[in-house]
Amino acid sequence: MRADLVIKLGGSAITQKDTPYSPNLAVIDRIADEFSSSWRAGRVLLVHGGGSFGHRAAIKYVDGGSKLFSPRGIAETRHAMHRLTSILAESFLEKGVPFFAIDPSACFFYEEADSKPSLGYSLRPVELALSAGLLPSLGGDVVLSSQGHGRILSGDTIARILALASSARLLAFGTDVDGYLEGGKHLGKIGRGELKEIIAAAKGRSNDVTGGMAGKLSEVGEYLSSGGERALIFNATRPGIVARLLRGEEVEGTYID
Repeated sequence: MRADLVIKLGGSAITQKDTPYSPNLAVIDRIADEFSSSWRAGRVLLVHGGGSFGHRAAIKYVDGGSKLFSPRGIAETRHAMHRLTSILAESFLEKGVPFFAIDPSACFFYEEADSKPSLGYSLRPVELALSAGLLPSLGGDVVLSSQGHGRILSGDTIARILALASSARLLAFGTDVDGYLEGGKHLGKIGRGELKEIIAAAKGRSNDVTGGMAGKLSEVGEYLSSGGERALIFNATRPGIVARLLRGEEVEGTYID
């Protein structure tokens, strides 16, 4: 499987996070329009967060970590993500982009034979979608465990796995800020050697069930240490920025390499 670019659209960008189950339709439609004008089949993998959909459902049932023991909670969280995915699909398809949603729960699972969970997956459906000229899209979700419960699987983690599996040139995390902020200003670049200290400073700043900015930076650290090339945190709410990324241009944000 080969893709040049993995874009993760954060829930903070594509939903109104303070209003339950509320999409940011203006941003979604604009990004879909930019894909329509700049996307080339087979080059890009798309991931999206849960925002006011998945997070709002999961927070009622999560155990303080990532586990959901309630069958109703698992089903509600899955349904909430289906709702958001459907909104994205409608917008992209209206713009002529063959958005193809793939359920993470059909590709990912947790094996928990001991106290430490192990994430297993098969990306064959993603590979086949790319080969068919589709735009594969996966969202952060709840996936099932061998111990009979669910676990939250962050879209950031999915994006990192897809970027490594496809040897992407760039793993790009779209948020509602201009990159990693320090003292109110965004850093244009972070070196690998600086990441550990920056991740420690970012922890605890968010009630996001998937870790917020610290979670993204942690995924970037694992991505780079596993052979990934380059990562970016950018503001997906800014007009034109996704189109420029799709065309392979440099954009405003925080590059990490």
